[in-house]
Amino acid sequence: WDGLYSSFPRRRLSAEEIRDTLLTLGEGLDRSPGRAHPFPPESTWSFTQHLPYSTYVEDSRRSVYAMTLRNRRHPFFALFDGADPNACTGERQVTIVPTQALFFLNDPFVHRQSDALATRLIALPEAERIPASYRTVFQRKPTAREESATRKFLTEYQAALDDVPVERRLREAWAARCRA
Repeated sequence: WDGLYSSFPRRRLSAEEIRDTLLTLGEGLDRSPGRAHPFPPESTWSFTQHLPYSTYVEDSRRSVYAMTLRNRRHPFFALFDGADPNACTGERQVTIVPTQALFFLNDPFVHRQSDALATRLIALPEAERIPASYRTVFQRKPTAREESATRKFLTEYQAALDDVPVERRLREAWAARCRA
């Protein structure tokens, strides 16, 4: 099955696709259809023209169901060139900025998803972990070079974790590899 889509042209993922992919990899994507958003009780509303509702509702459903605030873009979607909710967007801007890379290194959302994927991988027998990681993330088998580089990364990363208890080092190393 590795060669079935080998000629599909690469393309940049949209903000929604990136978010949904991260949730899928961490097995946290709620595939149920959309439903009403959890607004606070109407008796507590004190919104005005100058103090509008601006709370982001964290949700694990597909991004197509994410609540869109007209007065403020969600920081994740803004970072990855999501559509402006106040304008008709026929074509999105495409930017490559350092904050996008920093997001993948530092954001708690990415850490949670990579930790979940790492937990799934280390539950497998050791010989299956690296091939399973490449099948899950890239939908293909790793090359011999990639497998060797992954082994080296895991060994060196675990060795550098001298302030982490021994029983957590493997999971931490796998979580870091998943983020990378």
